[in-house]
Amino acid sequence: MKKDVRFYLEYGIYYLIIFVILREWLNPIMELTNTGYDYYFLLFIALSLALALLGLPLFITWFIKIGYIAFFIIRAYSEFSFFSTEGLHFLYSDLQWNMLQLLQRNFTEVSNPFRTLLFLILIWMLVYLIHHWITVHMSVFYFLLLTVFFIATLDTFSDYDGKAAIVKVMLLGLMLTAFLFLKRSTTTMGTLLQRKSYMHYLMPVIVFVCLAGFVAFLLPKASPQWSDPVPFIKSLTGQGNGGGAVEGKVGYGENDETLGGGFSQDDTVVFRAHAQKRQYWRVETKDFYTTKGWVVDNSSYFEMELPSNTILPLSIPTGEEPKQAEIFPLEEFPFILQPYGLQRVVFDGYTILNGQTEKLQTVVQDNIVALDHYQLVYSEPSYSFTALKDKNMPRMVVDARFLQLPHNLPERVRQLAEEITSDYGTTYDKARAIERYFQQNDFSYDTKNIAYPAEDQDYVDQFLFETKRGYCDNFSTAMVVMLRAVDIPARWVKGFVGGEQVGRSDDGLYIYEVQNNDAHSWVEVYVDGVGWMPFEPTIGFSSPASIDYDVELTENEDELVTEEQRELEQQQREELEQATQNEETKATTSSILNEKNKKWLIVLMIALAAVGFLLYRRRRKWLPTVYVQMQRQKKQDAGNFDLSYTRLLKQLERYGFKRQSNQTLKNFAQQVDEHFGTKDMSILTEAYERMIYSEKGEALDYEQLKENWAYLINRTKG
Repeated sequence: MKKDVRFYLEYGIYYLIIFVILREWLNPIMELTNTGYDYYFLLFIALSLALALLGLPLFITWFIKIGYIAFFIIRAYSEFSFFSTEGLHFLYSDLQWNMLQLLQRNFTEVSNPFRTLLFLILIWMLVYLIHHWITVHMSVFYFLLLTVFFIATLDTFSDYDGKAAIVKVMLLGLMLTAFLFLKRSTTTMGTLLQRKSYMHYLMPVIVFVCLAGFVAFLLPKASPQWSDPVPFIKSLTGQGNGGGAVEGKVGYGENDETLGGGFSQDDTVVFRAHAQKRQYWRVETKDFYTTKGWVVDNSSYFEMELPSNTILPLSIPTGEEPKQAEIFPLEEFPFILQPYGLQRVVFDGYTILNGQTEKLQTVVQDNIVALDHYQLVYSEPSYSFTALKDKNMPRMVVDARFLQLPHNLPERVRQLAEEITSDYGTTYDKARAIERYFQQNDFSYDTKNIAYPAEDQDYVDQFLFETKRGYCDNFSTAMVVMLRAVDIPARWVKGFVGGEQVGRSDDGLYIYEVQNNDAHSWVEVYVDGVGWMPFEPTIGFSSPASIDYDVELTENEDELVTEEQRELEQQQREELEQATQNEETKATTSSILNEKNKKWLIVLMIALAAVGFLLYRRRRKWLPTVYVQMQRQKKQDAGNFDLSYTRLLKQLERYGFKRQSNQTLKNFAQQVDEHFGTKDMSILTEAYERMIYSEKGEALDYEQLKENWAYLINRTKG
């Protein structure tokens, strides 16, 4: 195909439209996966389309694309320069490590750089496929169909809003379809339109599509005519109300009236915290258990308006050393995330304290709003071990709502609570006994296929005696109910826990990213003489309470304390080890690869390279078969005949017949026919010249020409 300025201008317009449509593929992926460097992905799409347009030799395009991919990965995932040996070593080590993970079928353990590599290769393949559709078939119908289906699926089953994207894709797709239809028609007829004629045909289409889109935008929109398909699909698969347990989505929510059911993970970052250490973040407490979940007893409801930077009258005790933290919410959270020992909140506004739940709502200019940044002053409480173990502490009068239990609570729940705590004399020891009970009695942490209790069944009773499987809501609710069953005041707490450390701020604080996955519930117990103290019954989580062992102990007591200290030390070790676990695993795995599998991997790479080299060297033998199979599936017309003739010339060159620069096609065809003893090359060449020069391609018998072409190209395999 001859390439001139007209060709590049025409196909440049096609690829520009394709670039805009591919951007609509990229946007939801970047948004839903919280992926950065989107401009690098867009640049790779633009680079791939530009190389396809220029039609450079294959080895040059591969060299450029592979170089860009290497630059992207080194730039995004390391601090090294692309031109440095350290950067190339990083790339090689990461690829080496991921190859081992794939060989060991640890598909979930591949690194983010390797996932990026696979995604870029997918873009590479998609652009090649689109290039094939445009240049060979001159149609993008299937591409547009896939695009609309892709965006519509994400719009239906995720939080992505794809309405605007679908409209944009449809408008651009209609324009591109019109362009390619005109191109396909002129190619089939063997005509060449002048610029004025070209615009004469296309301008009405452009105007009509733009006008239709504008009018559709202004017209009123009808409400959806079909119901949401998601609940129906879930019911068919046993996940909806029609059967099985409904699976929700992890994250903070306000309605806890019906607990149960599994949930899917969500790694969306909801806020960033700058703090001295990883900790629990309270949002609210709840006090009334209904046998199915938690609600708030509003019988003594009251609110307090508290100006910024004033002491907060919260029930949690505070320590002596003031600390500061900064919160940067990324979701609409119109409340304060409270560290233990919170004293003051600093922002331009005031807070409303709910006296029942201790939830702090944020108010700016008399409107409850979500802040994008605020500062906290807190002093983490340290609980005296002497006070916790003191059996003579006077019993304090606590609000009766923290002892509330439903009248129909199964008796075996009370009996179990009394059995667990019967050997202990203090509130703290009894709470610790219930906290440890779950770890010692075959309970398991799970977030999938968690059943709802039946209509006449108690949520806690089901967990304790039937399923023994669940997540934080199951463990924390069961502990609160059992504590109240033995006359210990307790309340249910909601908020977030932990977060992933991602760096340090300028003032030396650690930066933690907290996700929806970190939404959590736990327990607070009122200990006489000490106050409200957090406990953590959920398996796999660590208690946020800090205990001051301020007493000389007997040998037996020392054993108990030593056990608790060992637990705390183990928790601290786990947190420290977690920060370096990935690097150690990667280094260990890389070492295993170097020591045990390097030779095998080298042999495999050499074998693959050898196979590729042999296929390339012997392409003269197998390419004709591929070409013939491809040709059988195509419509025989001028465009395909042009491509087939060009491929035949390339194949003859591989066979040994290279046309000289001063040799005419007719003389070259005679030379080929003399060698093979046929007239097929002369017939094909005559038809090709008639199609190119005399514009009589419409009179050619393309089916007969295909037979001549297939016979001759198969002869070149010998």
